[in-house]
Amino acid sequence: MGVGLLTVAVVANLCPTCREFGRHHHSPERAPDATMKTISAAQTDFRTNLRSGDSFPRFWRADIAGLYALAPGGGPAIKLIDLSVAAADERPRTDLAGLAVRTPKAGYWYRSIRHANEDGQALDPNRFAYCAFPDTESAGRYIYVVDERRQVYRAEANGRRGVEVFPTDEELRKQWSKID
Repeated sequence: MGVGLLTVAVVANLCPTCREFGRHHHSPERAPDATMKTISAAQTDFRTNLRSGDSFPRFWRADIAGLYALAPGGGPAIKLIDLSVAAADERPRTDLAGLAVRTPKAGYWYRSIRHANEDGQALDPNRFAYCAFPDTESAGRYIYVVDERRQVYRAEANGRRGVEVFPTDEELRKQWSKID
């Protein structure tokens, strides 16, 4: 057997594309948690470096696309995340026209959400929260969430298209798993 070829036992358990080409791609379930960590790191940069153009530190709450396309004072876009992540924003408020076509990233959509104890009309600038969810059942089986504490959690999607509110600490303990 040559280098790079997979054993018959391994090949039998691969997706059709991997079987055809004799190699194994990374699990699609790996991409959302890594992307969530990237988004939370971008939020830290946004707040620490006053990327909003304001004189006080705050997180970006409007959407995910703004972490790429926001251009304070008419300057260049801040580009704190990859354009592919911004294009996977399920509910963008920041205009990406001319930059990207909205499409899931590795089969997942991303959404800015609020905390359960926040007023949707007056979001706390010292907090943020996001969820990621599969576009289709075949794209993945989990919903992922992250907030300003930068801990990523996941739960079975079971047909749900994300969550609207970040889970409470009790819900996290009972219904979600920590991702390292």
